Amino acid sequence: MVGKDVFELLNNEEFKTGWDTLYATCSWATVFQSREFVTAWYNIYQKEYLPILVRTESNGQLQGLLTLALKVPGGSDVSSDLRNKRVRIVGAGHFEAEYQTWLTADGDGFEFINNALSEVLELYPKCDILFRYIPAQVPVEWTSTKPQWKSRCIIEPFRRPLMDLRDPDLPKMFRKSEFRNKLNRLKRLGELQFEEITDLGTFTAILPELTVQFDFRQGAMFNKNRFKENPLKSEFLIALFQQNLLHVTLLRTEQQILAAIVALAGKDWVHLGGINIHSPLKANYYSPGFVHFLMLGQRLSEAGYATFDLTPGGDSYKERLATTHDFVYELTVTNNPVYFIKRGLRKSVHHTLIRAGLRPMSVELSVIRTVYVLKARLKVIKKKGLLRHLLENLASKDKAKKYKVYQLKQGSVAGEVSVRVRKNSFKDLLDYNQGLSKQTRWEFLEDAMHRFEVGEQSFTWAEDGVLLACAWLSDPKTLIKSNKLEVELPGNAQVLQILCSHQNSKAELESFIAGVTGMIYSEIKNAELYAITTGADKSVDRAIHYLRREL
Repeated sequence: MVGKDVFELLNNEEFKTGWDTLYATCSWATVFQSREFVTAWYNIYQKEYLPILVRTESNGQLQGLLTLALKVPGGSDVSSDLRNKRVRIVGAGHFEAEYQTWLTADGDGFEFINNALSEVLELYPKCDILFRYIPAQVPVEWTSTKPQWKSRCIIEPFRRPLMDLRDPDLPKMFRKSEFRNKLNRLKRLGELQFEEITDLGTFTAILPELTVQFDFRQGAMFNKNRFKENPLKSEFLIALFQQNLLHVTLLRTEQQILAAIVALAGKDWVHLGGINIHSPLKANYYSPGFVHFLMLGQRLSEAGYATFDLTPGGDSYKERLATTHDFVYELTVTNNPVYFIKRGLRKSVHHTLIRAGLRPMSVELSVIRTVYVLKARLKVIKKKGLLRHLLENLASKDKAKKYKVYQLKQGSVAGEVSVRVRKNSFKDLLDYNQGLSKQTRWEFLEDAMHRFEVGEQSFTWAEDGVLLACAWLSDPKTLIKSNKLEVELPGNAQVLQILCSHQNSKAELESFIAGVTGMIYSEIKNAELYAITTGADKSVDRAIHYLRREL
């Protein structure tokens, strides 16, 4: 069934009851195959995906179910004929579903999936079908043993870290000195609360803050902004919360959310997936994410859950938390020989990297980042012109060694504050636009996250979704350690770096600096504030020089 026929079936009470029964009895079903999850996703993402559903019945009972979706090509009409076009079909949920598989009433299920995939390939002969990931208990031997599938299927295993919540040795993890020490550090920030969110109003109220922190971290690590670029993601999470499929916890003080995990729960399992964040502010010292994971593991164990699924990926923090492992599978099904060879080569490369002790995702990300930065550099050169770029590059190398230091005394900084300055605003930082700057958005967010983690604080000015100016407040010891400062300053000194100024901010840059200075002196008693510049942005030097004398 495809499209409208699927939506009509989803409203059939007999079918809904049959789905719920099949889900409950299928040994490998996850929450991502539940009727509530799939129905919510089909409804919310119906403009981006065309639903495809395959079912089989016996004596009026649902015996097999496969829920898929066709990713609608950009600009295509979902009602247009896509049957003879090269299309991609994915498991229902796509990026929102960590696991994608089929449901059957028996313990093998080969007959059903054999017939189901044959039906789909007959309807869309040029399609590529991707399942990511198939759970460990699903029989997949047929992909490499059955003649009709050996030349169509690429199956690749991925190691999955798990926290066995019924392991008798699990309590030892919560008594380790590393955990207790980090927990005590966090308690010094204020009254620490570990809170489970069960009220819809509270969840919708905190969700915007969680999504901004998520996008900031994803932007710094992967150059992704999933919530900012697709508001449907928030809508989908709210729908899942209403269906009682989410397990939401916060680690917080009265002032701020230190960490949060929005996970999916079903069948005694909790799966990491929806949102996983922690505040980057001094994260290297406080480790709020690590503390939150352990506190959550302890809470889940006490609540009677069987497994906390940390999900595949090879992340080091997941390996620290895991008590056991198994394997899940990525499956590609295709009629296209070229695509079959391509996926096979990808699998071989992954295995080679793993044998060499490398994480495939990290290697792939490094290549993607290098290409991205190179393309962005070339784009800026094209806009500026090669001659202007070469002249600016020569000048900046010379000025980098001739930075200037200014003292900004309390009460002596003149200038009316006519702009709104925000402290540690992740939302403002996400509004960075490279323009003609050398620093790409990926590099800017990557640098920002690192600065937060080592204890620096940001001051920003943004309007209408554009970051106009950014300054960072640092301890001189941090800058000296990173070779960014060579001048001896008093012990109570604080250093301000104005690193980013948009071309539309030049006229009011003095107001921004005055606002930042006033905010710092109002919060830090007996501070001595110094500003350093590299001379790369003349407007910054002019603004500071106008406000204060140069040392």
